Amino acid sequence: MNNVIEISDLLFEWKNKKQFSLKIKELKIQNKKKIIIFGRSGSGKSTLLNLISGILSPTSGILSVKNIEINQLSQKKKDQFRANNIGVIFQQFNILDYLSPLQNILLPCFFTQFKKHDKEYFYNRTFDLAEKLNIKKNILYQNNSKNLSVGQKQRIAILRAIINKPYLILADEATSALDENNKNDFINLLMNLCNEEKVTLLMASHDTSLKKNFDMSINLEKILL
Repeated sequence: MNNVIEISDLLFEWKNKKQFSLKIKELKIQNKKKIIIFGRSGSGKSTLLNLISGILSPTSGILSVKNIEINQLSQKKKDQFRANNIGVIFQQFNILDYLSPLQNILLPCFFTQFKKHDKEYFYNRTFDLAEKLNIKKNILYQNNSKNLSVGQKQRIAILRAIINKPYLILADEATSALDENNKNDFINLLMNLCNEEKVTLLMASHDTSLKKNFDMSINLEKILL
């Protein structure tokens, strides 16, 4: 399979916002590529990522991930597909303060195959990946995540997105709240881990300085109809 994402004749309209519509004739994202989508605030970058992840459903057209049209699945199957195949990194990282760092990382596993006999595998995978990102075990086992630094939070967010061995990671303005040093650290860590895990990366951003880190860049406004 060469393309992880295939879009054709896509139309999305908010039911209560008739003034906004997203129309894309064609978009293909190749397997294992790292792609960044640029666009002004309000141009539809987050909407597109939510369509790809199955959080939103197209009004019409075809959108497939791994040759599966997610919007044709039941809600339960859609949630399972997303949990098994797609990792998400949010703009503010969305680390839950009341959970330990380890629990934050393992959270997606509870929506998939995190059964009793799989726990050892996922725990060991977490420890191995955390070591690569310079997160020590004592950090992972903290009672909560309230006092994590920005750098630690960005590492936890990356690990949570990749823990289930997804085919695709979606990152929505994940560097917008970071200073220059933390932004560069985040991008380097994410790229290295995506290369190692052979994961396709699709990031939405308004920061054109990130272009040099990606295999390809797309100006969303230029592909909209």
